[in-house]
Amino acid sequence: MRMSKDLETEKVVTALQNDREFTDRMLSQMQEEKLDAAIRAGMNRGRKRTARARRTMLSLRMTAALLSVVLLLTAFVRVSPAFAALLRDIPGFSGFVELIEGDKTLWSAINNEFVQPVNLSDSKNGYTLTVDGIMADDQRVVILFSGTGPGVSKNTEIKDYQFTDENNKDIEAGIASFSIPDDQDEPNTVMHDTLDIIMGEGIPVPQVIKFKANLEGQWLSVDIPVDHSRFEGMKETIAVNKSFEVSGIRFMVKELVVTPLQAKVVMQTERNDLKRANNFIKLALVDEEGRRWETKGGSGMSDDEERSIYFQSAYFEKPKQLTLVADGLLLSDRNKQFVINTTTGETLTTPDARITLTNVEQRQNSLGLTVKLARLSEHEGQYGYWFFDHGASFKDASGKVYKLLDRSGTQSSWHQTEKGTEMEIYYDIPKADYVQPLTFEVYQYPGYTMEPVQIRIK
Repeated sequence: MRMSKDLETEKVVTALQNDREFTDRMLSQMQEEKLDAAIRAGMNRGRKRTARARRTMLSLRMTAALLSVVLLLTAFVRVSPAFAALLRDIPGFSGFVELIEGDKTLWSAINNEFVQPVNLSDSKNGYTLTVDGIMADDQRVVILFSGTGPGVSKNTEIKDYQFTDENNKDIEAGIASFSIPDDQDEPNTVMHDTLDIIMGEGIPVPQVIKFKANLEGQWLSVDIPVDHSRFEGMKETIAVNKSFEVSGIRFMVKELVVTPLQAKVVMQTERNDLKRANNFIKLALVDEEGRRWETKGGSGMSDDEERSIYFQSAYFEKPKQLTLVADGLLLSDRNKQFVINTTTGETLTTPDARITLTNVEQRQNSLGLTVKLARLSEHEGQYGYWFFDHGASFKDASGKVYKLLDRSGTQSSWHQTEKGTEMEIYYDIPKADYVQPLTFEVYQYPGYTMEPVQIRIK
């Protein structure tokens, strides 16, 4: 089903809520709290009402909604040439607006005409996979793609896909997808999705990305050309070499690398024999005007090893200064043990009373263990934990050593309760005639310190 022009415009305008910098300057005389409240109220109501309802329900309660639309339309006028070009070059672009509206970096790239139109498709047995466009620099590639066919809907997700380069070699990269379920899903409509490729350290972006995807059981493939001239020379590297300390743990910021689609801070953690640093709390880059670029995560905090932390990019904003800030640090004590009896299901020793064994499942070739982390605070519940190190060993009461069964990564789940966030982590151990109890060395567990970090890196 093709979107009407009104709906396309509405989605584009809604997405421009991210361009707050412009509207703040234009309406600086208004009180900030009132403006924020108006925009929040307007966006919340605007998303729940149809276009027809908006035209007819002009009550006093709509004042804030109308104000936010006026503000966003003002911003739209400023960036309309870029959007006009996108809507011309990528006819289905409006379908991606909702997917990327929360990514400050991608909107900045769009406003600076950094999208490469592709518009290539593969069709078989009534199914069609289309790569509409990409955004690429020398570290990151974002693929905008769509699909149609029998049974395909807005909520269709492609979970099975493959990427190779022009030489048919697997691409060394981290790959993430993001989709937003639609409560009013309709069959036989167009699905839109994105795939985010972060190249491995030192691995160049291929000249051609060969994309294969399984759409409702049908494999389809599109070869995506990447125009490297579009991002040639668009990289800023700054040597920092500044150190700071949090709760006795010392960190060294070595380098800042900024490209159009991401910023990377290279950091090293000095080993501390008593504490383990797990993650920073609300880590971000802030410029001289107070603009904030949030972290997107990165490789883990290994002792005495460099860690790359990725952030939203400030490349097109070109700030004069950048400061690395954090509210605090997630950390845990070292040399802690978790002792359990898998026969009775008892937790005998734990580093924190909130952490317990809650289930032992008999499987064909293994025992499945469920470890619950309960009553996590707001800071603790926003991050994942490797309670046991990947592939770690454990021992039974006789001293015999076993290993956790290998997996591609730690599996976990979260949900909210009245007492805070609750997290469950799942492990498999071999089936064996264990002498109870079993003793595991703990790698990470919840805990934090609220010691602010503020270090200028540009």
